[in-house]
Amino acid sequence: MNITKIELINFRNYKKKSYDKFSNLNIIIGKNGIGKTSIIEAIYLGSLAKSFKTNSDDTIINNDAESYKIKIYYFDYGLNNNLEIIYDKSGKKTKINSKIQKRLSDFISQYRIILLSPDELKLIKSSPNIRRNYINIQISQLHKEYIHYLNNYNILIKNKNDYLKKMMINGNLDQRYLDIIDEKIVDEGIKIYNYRKDYINKINNYINDIFKNYDKNSNIYIKYVSDYEICDKEKLLKELKRIRKKEINLGMTSFGIHRDDYEFIHNNNNSKEFSSQGQQKLIVLAMKLSEVKIFINDYNIKPILLLDDLFSELDEKNRNSIFKSINKDTQVFITTTDLKNINKRLLEKAKIYNLDERV
Repeated sequence: MNITKIELINFRNYKKKSYDKFSNLNIIIGKNGIGKTSIIEAIYLGSLAKSFKTNSDDTIINNDAESYKIKIYYFDYGLNNNLEIIYDKSGKKTKINSKIQKRLSDFISQYRIILLSPDELKLIKSSPNIRRNYINIQISQLHKEYIHYLNNYNILIKNKNDYLKKMMINGNLDQRYLDIIDEKIVDEGIKIYNYRKDYINKINNYINDIFKNYDKNSNIYIKYVSDYEICDKEKLLKELKRIRKKEINLGMTSFGIHRDDYEFIHNNNNSKEFSSQGQQKLIVLAMKLSEVKIFINDYNIKPILLLDDLFSELDEKNRNSIFKSINKDTQVFITTTDLKNINKRLLEKAKIYNLDERV
């Protein structure tokens, strides 16, 4: 699956612009602020219908415009397809081959993406919520039913929390409702836990060997930390019953997969506290390249790899190691400010888009 053309209208600093004739390896060069990352962001939006830069679509619209539009053309299984995202005051509309999609879940992941950007260090440094959201996105690209389970779980937790708040004020409310909703929460939670555990296990099948390409004397794996580790329905329900009084006093659900976390274990220590920033960059890189292998080897899916500002983050040896790890049929988009430090053989294979030439 390859992207062949992108059309942008009132998107970021692009009033109206198209890029086409993409190859497997595409290098987008230009000064900072000229719009390199916006192209990467548009490709990301075309897959997941959300930006990795902001949660507000209003901030994406070009100055003085009232809407933005992205159109992505791609070639898959011998067919030419196109996707559209249109955002205005009425909300976000999505189309596949010009047909409006009623549900966002039907639109997302027509093609799959894996992004590596300087901001990805937040996967190690930031809160568990950031890590959970990331894993949810990646699993959702592989299993559409996962979104359904996750939505169900979140609705159940909200309903339970609303009831716990009422019980905190009025302790005489019937607890049988909590028995019923806890059983439903555990059923959905076990499904989600198994998907997450399986995905982390798959990452761990690859990540250490990939990391040794950059640091042969180190070891790395991801540890999945979850309340559902026992993964037994009766034991989980028993635990929820045991802590019920505590949850009523708190007015919220304090046990469940909505509290999951993932720890990057580097040489037997949590990378968040014990690894240097340079090591953390390589750990995130190794994880991303592990995910490329998962998509290809485990699911026979060729993802599109987005490498935003990669060359400012890594030395020449590590940059070259990346391309040795990438399947030659994987479509790659790279942004950079200059071509000086890029291997000449790599440049010969690449399609280069110089954004400085358009100003």
